[in-house]
Amino acid sequence: MRLSSKKDLEDCVRPLVENNVYQAFKSVDRKLFVPKKWEKYAYSDNAIFLDEASSISQPSLVAEMIDLLDLTGNEHVLEVGTASGYSAAILSLCCKNVDTIEIDSSLASSARRRLASLGFKNITVHAGDGSLGIPKKAPFDGIVVTAAASEIPEALISQLSDEGKIIIPIQSKDSDLQELLVCSKEKSGLDCKPVSVVKFVPLV
Repeated sequence: MRLSSKKDLEDCVRPLVENNVYQAFKSVDRKLFVPKKWEKYAYSDNAIFLDEASSISQPSLVAEMIDLLDLTGNEHVLEVGTASGYSAAILSLCCKNVDTIEIDSSLASSARRRLASLGFKNITVHAGDGSLGIPKKAPFDGIVVTAAASEIPEALISQLSDEGKIIIPIQSKDSDLQELLVCSKEKSGLDCKPVSVVKFVPLV
């Protein structure tokens, strides 16, 4: 079986997202964010496990979720679920600054070192419970959650700026399926639209 190349992956993502997200996606080498034993699969459009509880999401899905935020470059974005830092790296090239939070402190530490060594200066990595957000850094113009919740955490809604967007997978009560939602914060509350069926680790 022929392994995918970086160009193959870029060609896969190109029709799915706007140009600013595509250019950011091209600028971040996924190979630098996967475990060495899985490097040969770095450019496949598949999730890659970091350990039993965490993974790097499918790259086309990472790009699509970032694209759903409709970023213009001036936003402050919260990412819930840092993992290896891959998604945060792409996000950081699409907005002004990124706060990203990871419940696994060792993953958070390694992501912090990796992102710093690669020269990403507008990303702050936090260790903690992402469902609580980061109140001292709020409000956020956009929030992207890379783990599935049974419902949208109230803490995240309260930390979202007016007219801000949150992208989050919600676990179905009747099956193991999850529905990816894009929600805008309006005066009347959250306006949510379904995007696709996805599969993420649970939000702990």
